[in-house]
Amino acid sequence: MNLRTRLALTFIVAVSPVLLLFLAYFYYYFYRSKQEDFSNTLRNRGISMTHLLLEKKAFSGSLLRRIDEDTYTTYSNRRVAIYDVHDKLLYDSGELNNLHRSKAGFIITPALLAQIARQKEVQITDGPRSGIGLLLHQPNGYYYKVVSYAIDDYGRVKLREAILVSITSFLVAFLVVILLSQLFARRSIKPIADMIRQIERINVSNMETRLTPRNNGDELARLASTFNEMLDRISTFEMQRSFVSNASHELRTPLTLITNQIEVALIKPRTDEEYRGILRSILEDVDKLNVLSNGLLELAQFEGKHIKIGWTTVGLDEVLYEAVATILHKHPGFNVTFMTDSQDEDASLPSIQIRAEESLLTMAFINLIENGCKFSPDHRARIRLVIAPATVQVTIEDRGIGIAAAELDYIFQPFYRATNARVIKGNGIGLSLTEKIIKLHNGSIAVQSQLDIGTTFIISLPRDPWAGCNLPA
Repeated sequence: MNLRTRLALTFIVAVSPVLLLFLAYFYYYFYRSKQEDFSNTLRNRGISMTHLLLEKKAFSGSLLRRIDEDTYTTYSNRRVAIYDVHDKLLYDSGELNNLHRSKAGFIITPALLAQIARQKEVQITDGPRSGIGLLLHQPNGYYYKVVSYAIDDYGRVKLREAILVSITSFLVAFLVVILLSQLFARRSIKPIADMIRQIERINVSNMETRLTPRNNGDELARLASTFNEMLDRISTFEMQRSFVSNASHELRTPLTLITNQIEVALIKPRTDEEYRGILRSILEDVDKLNVLSNGLLELAQFEGKHIKIGWTTVGLDEVLYEAVATILHKHPGFNVTFMTDSQDEDASLPSIQIRAEESLLTMAFINLIENGCKFSPDHRARIRLVIAPATVQVTIEDRGIGIAAAELDYIFQPFYRATNARVIKGNGIGLSLTEKIIKLHNGSIAVQSQLDIGTTFIISLPRDPWAGCNLPA
C-alpha cells in the first residue's frame, strides 16, 4: 500500500466517525424534540380537559366527550382520564381513534394513581402508548389526578423518515469524504512527489543538482535540506576518492617517463649531445609534471573550498585581452579573433565592467581559448561578445575535432578527456576548473559540439557590479 492510499484511508477513518457522531446527535436531538413536543401536547390536553370538566355549568361529561372526539389530532389511541382525591373516576374519554383494537387497552391501576399522588408527575409507557400522569391542584384546595396518553403515529413516521434521511446523508457525505480524502492525499503527497522527481533527475552528469527546499520550514523542507547536505557529503567523499585516484594515475605517467629516461641514460656512457637530448626530454616531462601539479593544486583548492577570493570590479575586455596575450606568448602559432554582434572580426571589444576575481577569470578563459586553438587543425579560435542589459555572453568557438554527443555530459568532470582528444596532450583538468570558476562568479557555461565540425562554449556572466557575487569585496 503506497503512502497516498494510506493517507486517504487515514483521512476517511478520522473523518467518518465524526460525521457519524454528528448525524447520531442530529437524530437524538430530533427524537428528544419530538418526545418533548408529544409530552407537552398530552399535558396541555389533560389540563384543558380537567378545566372544562370543572366548568359543570357549561359542560357535561357527555358534551366533553363529544368535544374530545371531534378534536382533530395526529395521535391514535388517545385517552384522558380524570380522578378526584379519592381515586374516583370523574371522566374517561376511552381510547379514541383506536387503531390497534387487537390489543387490550391500558389499565389505570391504583398503584399508578398512588404514584401520581407521590411524584406529582409520572411518565407512562405501555408498548407503543406513552403519556403522562399529573397531579393538578385547584385554587379551592382540591386536587385531581389526570392520566393522558396516546400513540404518536405522526411522530413515529417522522422518526423513521429522520432515520432514512440520516442514513442517506451519511452515505452521501461518506462519498464526499472519499473524494476529499483523495484530494487531501494528493495535495499532501505532492511535495514528496516533486522531491522524488528532482531526485530521479540527479545522475552522474549533474551531481551538483540539489533539491529545491520549501520556504515554510516544515518537515519536508528540513528533509530536503538534510538530503542536500547528504549529497554534499557524498560529493565531497566521491571527489576526494576520485581526486586521489586520478591524481595518482596522472602523476604516475610523467614520473615513469622520467625514471625510464634516467635509467636508459645510466645504462652506458653517452656523448654530451646524447645527454643533452635526454636532459631536454626530462625537462619537458618535468614541465608537464609541473603543469599537472599546479592544476591539481588549484582543483584541490576549489573542491575543498579553501580558495580565497578577492572580488574587484574589472573590465571583461581586459580579461579577454590578457588571456589571449598569455596564450599567444606561449603558442605563437595560435590565432584568436574577436567579434561582436555589430562588428567585424578583429574589432576592438567594448568596455564591460563586471564583478570578479581577475586572475581566476583569466585562467578560465585561457583554458577555453587554448583548448579551442589546440583542438583545431588551423589552431584558430573565435571570441564573440553578446551584450544584454543584465548579462554579457562570451562565446568561444572553433572548427576543430568536436565532441561526441554522448560525451558532452562528462567533459566537466575532473580528468575526463573525450575519446577523440586523447591523442592530443592534456590532463583533463582545465574544463573542470573552468566550470568551477564560472559558477563561482554566479555565471553559467554551456557547450555545443559536433564531431569534425567544431565546438562552441557559451559563458554568461552578470554585468551588474553587485549582482555577480555573494561575497563581500
